[in-house]
Amino acid sequence: MMTEFPGTSIVRGRVEGEALVADATLSFWGEVEPVSGRVIAVGHPLEGQSIAGRILIIRSTKGSSATPMVLRLCSLQGTAPLALVNQEIDSLAALGCIVNRIPLMVVKDPAIFHTIRSGDWVVVDSDQAKVTLKRTGAR
Repeated sequence: MMTEFPGTSIVRGRVEGEALVADATLSFWGEVEPVSGRVIAVGHPLEGQSIAGRILIIRSTKGSSATPMVLRLCSLQGTAPLALVNQEIDSLAALGCIVNRIPLMVVKDPAIFHTIRSGDWVVVDSDQAKVTLKRTGAR
């Protein structure tokens, strides 16, 4: 059985891939290294993990006017996330996702952080405004 989370589509698109999940905020400026796509924020739940080619599910990005630029650098390096799913919207992340054609959704249901875990396979279908847990990874 697949679990679905309805949401609000901010940037349209449909992708599926491996989830990278943290019930935390993340700043692309200073907390993500764009060449490798690794989270470099000391003490962050995702510290040392790569966002590259994964569906990043976090509470929200946190402010920096450099967010669109860092997302662009990640896109050019091939280290951008496949999609971004936030619980709260950040207009600068939305701008970065628009420019780089990265699907972006807002899912308010906090259960997403307890149901979908890093390593799970998910579908982000912002055309249909839903995130679907397709299969679980090793837990």
